[in-house]
Amino acid sequence: MIRKAALLAMILVGVRNEPQGPAYLPPSPRPGGGGGGGDTGHPDDWAGDPANYEFSYEVQDAAAGLDFGHREMRKDMEATGTYHVLLPDGRTQIVDYIADQNGYRPMVRYEGTATYPAPGPAGPGGHEEGYRY
Repeated sequence: MIRKAALLAMILVGVRNEPQGPAYLPPSPRPGGGGGGGDTGHPDDWAGDPANYEFSYEVQDAAAGLDFGHREMRKDMEATGTYHVLLPDGRTQIVDYIADQNGYRPMVRYEGTATYPAPGPAGPGGHEEGYRY
């Protein structure tokens, strides 16, 4: 038993609370002051290339009552996009947006007419059930 305890103590003495290998640090400043991004520490500055992309997705599952999606395009420091979601009341909420150096600016609109379930018999405690998800 003493041998096991001594072996365990020797193993534990060798264990340190230090990172294994080099620590994760942000990149060092580039010669000449950076790549036009102003060395703000943002990952876009690290790469030196502007972020340009486009993506989209759609999810439609009639059995589950799901209908939502998102589309975005980014060119340099400006992203524009739109996303939509089918609400429980039957309307579709659509958000068109611009995100740039002036912040995130959404424009929200709704399509369709809200419909609600007909009131049914009161549930336990005299309360109606409301939406069912």
